[in-house]
Amino acid sequence: MAEETEVALKEGGKGSSMKIVLVMVVGGILLVAVSIGGVFFGMKHFGMLDGGGGGGGHQQPVDPHAHAPAIYFPLEPAFVVNFKDRGRTRFLQVTMEVMARDPQIIEDIQMHMPLIRNNILLLLSNQDAEKLHSSEGKEEIRKTVLEEMIAILAEETGRVKVEGLYFTSFVTQ
Repeated sequence: MAEETEVALKEGGKGSSMKIVLVMVVGGILLVAVSIGGVFFGMKHFGMLDGGGGGGGHQQPVDPHAHAPAIYFPLEPAFVVNFKDRGRTRFLQVTMEVMARDPQIIEDIQMHMPLIRNNILLLLSNQDAEKLHSSEGKEEIRKTVLEEMIAILAEETGRVKVEGLYFTSFVTQ
């Protein structure tokens, strides 16, 4: 194989070595061009280039509160409801806090607190005693209350950026 290449080089002389150099130069230029194109494509695809509607008009608006610190807001006073357990009247006291990153959401919650408290009290008073005593039941209640709060804010304000609801006290008697 090496002998054939050597013979081809001897027969072709300068023309063959010029072709090899030309192919190597063109190949190098193509490699650089493809690399640069790949970098620009990646930057545009991941939103690193501004302007021009990047991504074919599919760019999402930037949320200024996406990486803001969490704001915890207590829903005070504590929620106290009674419920039936095998014919006996029992009591439930729950303290909760909501978490958002946008101060406007906290203001929205404060503004609509009467409606929010009303709906949460109705939800809590309709709970089953067994559900109140299990971790899974409490988690289900927490999710239901959060969904109710999000629904109220969506209807009243159009903003639903409440990210969490947490029980900070949960007492049954």
